[in-house]
Amino acid sequence: MRMFLVLLLLSSPALATAPTPAQLAELRANISELEQALRSDTGERDGAQAALREVELKLSRLNREQRSLEQRRRDAAAELERLEVRQRRMAAERGVQLDWVAKTIRADYINGRQELVRLLLNQQEPDRVARMLRYQEYFQRARYERVTTINRDLEELLLVVLETEAARESLEQRRAEILVQQQALDSARRERSETLATINQRIGSTEQRLARMRQDAARLDTLLNDMGRTLSDIPARPSGEPFGKLANKLPWPVPRRITARFGSPREGSVRWNGVLLDAAAGTPVRAIHPGRVVFANWLRGYGMLIIVDHGDSFLSLYGHNQSLLREVGEWVSTGDVLAQVGDSGGFQQNGLYFEIRRAGVPVNPDQWCNSRVTLPPIASRPIRQ
Repeated sequence: MRMFLVLLLLSSPALATAPTPAQLAELRANISELEQALRSDTGERDGAQAALREVELKLSRLNREQRSLEQRRRDAAAELERLEVRQRRMAAERGVQLDWVAKTIRADYINGRQELVRLLLNQQEPDRVARMLRYQEYFQRARYERVTTINRDLEELLLVVLETEAARESLEQRRAEILVQQQALDSARRERSETLATINQRIGSTEQRLARMRQDAARLDTLLNDMGRTLSDIPARPSGEPFGKLANKLPWPVPRRITARFGSPREGSVRWNGVLLDAAAGTPVRAIHPGRVVFANWLRGYGMLIIVDHGDSFLSLYGHNQSLLREVGEWVSTGDVLAQVGDSGGFQQNGLYFEIRRAGVPVNPDQWCNSRVTLPPIASRPIRQ
């Protein structure tokens, strides 16, 4: 970089001739000033990236919690509806029972009283009188216990209904709190992204962008190599046909709308190791094959990144997500939702960066994924916290 700056300054007409001591001193001062400005901008950029990372990690956690809350809210609403139906049914049954009790009491009073009076006046069947009195006492006690049981069940059910309603209201309150936090974080995220973009424009030479991209690629290669060594002794879970036999038979993680192709120029001599897929923010990112999540975190140059190990040295990578919905160590099946599309990592548009690697070497996803292979509908189930 220093040689580049020297050549840049020496290329000006004022310095094309042999420099005087004063010119040399001025040149050195200019170089020092430029180097200081570059160090300052680089430090500011690193700070902005760190702040952006924290905001995007918080947004990812909130988005994940929101999905779980939505499922729990739906479950609570369904349970509340079921309990209210049961409450109405029991109230109706209670009314029927009370009506029956009233009718039997009237009938017993009319019929039983006449029979009892007749027996008492005759005084010929004392055993039958005693028996009739016991029967009436038994029936009265049975009616009382029946109504008491219904009332107790109704009271218990009412408590359950009230508790379920309170839980639903608590979920609604937490949902509202999350929305407020998301709005504040979205605002902070936009501000930090704009700051980062401004700093990058200041730094902005092609040579510097190339250096950053090479560093990002090297960082990812190091990460994948480390994971390969770490996971080499972990037995694979049976998952049907091996990945290596499924060329052109795998689904795309999001609908195939490619904006940057595999191997196409990215900057200067740097080329794309994967594909960039156009998709709206929040679009579900789905697993292309069964495997195990081996990385789920923020990585410079890739934002919120999730990597799935499919065995036989095959990995799939999904970058620039808005939020990650799986954790390291989780097994996933084909079509499981891994993340939501976004523009994390300072990316300038919503979209998914998608890459496939075989033994650490990037391969063309177009040779493995096929738009004619469709995925089943997304199952409605809570994401594990």
